[in-house]
Amino acid sequence: MQKQYLKVLVPVLGLMVTACGGGSDNNIAGNGEDGGQTDREFSQKIIDAKAGTSYLNLDTGETVAIDGDWHLALNRTNIQLNSGASGDGNVVGALGDAQASFYTDSGEADANQFLNASPDGELDHLKDTYTAPETWVPDGVVYALGDDWSEYGAGGVIAEAPNVGYLVRSNTGDSYARMRILDFNFPTREIDENNQPEGIKGFTIEFQVQAAGTTQLSDTTLTFSRSRPENYDGGDSCFDFDSNSIVDCATSDAWDVQIGYSGREWYVKTNSGPSGSGNGGALGPIPWSELSAYPSATIDSSGESLARAYSEDATGGLFSENSWYEYNLQGAHKLWPNFRVYLIDSNSSDPSAPVYAMQVINYYGADGVSGQPEIRWKEVTLESEAN
Repeated sequence: MQKQYLKVLVPVLGLMVTACGGGSDNNIAGNGEDGGQTDREFSQKIIDAKAGTSYLNLDTGETVAIDGDWHLALNRTNIQLNSGASGDGNVVGALGDAQASFYTDSGEADANQFLNASPDGELDHLKDTYTAPETWVPDGVVYALGDDWSEYGAGGVIAEAPNVGYLVRSNTGDSYARMRILDFNFPTREIDENNQPEGIKGFTIEFQVQAAGTTQLSDTTLTFSRSRPENYDGGDSCFDFDSNSIVDCATSDAWDVQIGYSGREWYVKTNSGPSGSGNGGALGPIPWSELSAYPSATIDSSGESLARAYSEDATGGLFSENSWYEYNLQGAHKLWPNFRVYLIDSNSSDPSAPVYAMQVINYYGADGVSGQPEIRWKEVTLESEAN
């Protein structure tokens, strides 16, 4: 979500392939004798989203200005709908095909399935027949740290998830930390005299910092820990890992991580995007058994830069709750698509507006550079449940 609502949490599934077909900028594919231009089965386009946001109109297949008529906004791995927190349009979405075969029963990515999948082999999923979803969703706020760090348990208590960690970028954008949440205790059913939640009972987060200008994570562990009522009111709390200090969320911009809750949502924010004015971000989740051995937050084991793998807090919903890619399969710092099919209603206020089925099939352009998602889509007529 990455909004985390008070319900049983389903693991966020996700995700990409290193090569794919259809390298043209805006190709209409089909079975015609002219190389696939006559049947007009689906549209396919590579979006340059390496250094900024590109806005796509699904009706025309063209990218437009931010103030133009757009349906999808793409910025590296992030995809937004023109609605809610992301835009003033009425574009809503739903998951059409979850591609469950890409995941185990426990929600883990099946590496063999990802590595052996191809765009051509997954095309039938796009061309399938779909039933109208029970609900359509607009965009909301999406946190780079997601919700895999927490678990909803018995008695309505939200706790930390085991064996999960993250790399976090500071608000200044030039220092980093390895982070894991060791303890999180949010008894959601505890209420005060005003019948409001009493809040988070306590938490403990650990960091190993990589200072600005360095490439190595420190062996020194910093601890960000608070408990109610000793030194904490149960609400938002902010930490600056460069100075190893708790800062006031309301009056200071010098925070890197903010933990808290609002209404039925709980979160850990980075100082970025809609969450803050800084240059923060995060990478993960990564199993702690792997992350604890990382020597650097900016360079992977093969010497490649991790800088572009970080995500900022952003707006979104459909694509963050049902991610289109998997990261770091078999220790390779790349993205692979899961070829999920998303249903996009181009204008929820107009019953006659087109509805599209859409897949992301690649993230690396013809030059092999990341940040160039390739998508394909086709207009569909949704069947009613009665059919």
